[in-house]
Amino acid sequence: MEYVQIELPVRDWQLVDACVDNSASTDVVDLDIGSVTTSACVRDAGWRASAAFADEHDALGWPPAHRMLAIVLQREHWRWVVAQLDRWARFEDGADLERLRAAIEERLA
Repeated sequence: MEYVQIELPVRDWQLVDACVDNSASTDVVDLDIGSVTTSACVRDAGWRASAAFADEHDALGWPPAHRMLAIVLQREHWRWVVAQLDRWARFEDGADLERLRAAIEERLA
């Protein structure tokens, strides 16, 4: 099991978090427990990273959008994140998700 740390601005992590949340909400209905479990791990990593900015959270609990979050996930979880960005690109701002997907894949290479 290999862990990889990728630093992303909060604004980009919010896109990841939204896609992962969408996947969890959809996949729990389909009883895809593996996906639901992975989504919980991914979102928890983001919450842990954002806790480092406890004195700077907005009303929704996020650090300022420009702050960098150091997210540590298993490599396979990062690959799953990339797949979820692809999955939701047609429903969200596809250009932002494509840019983010490419940035994550570059760091995984």
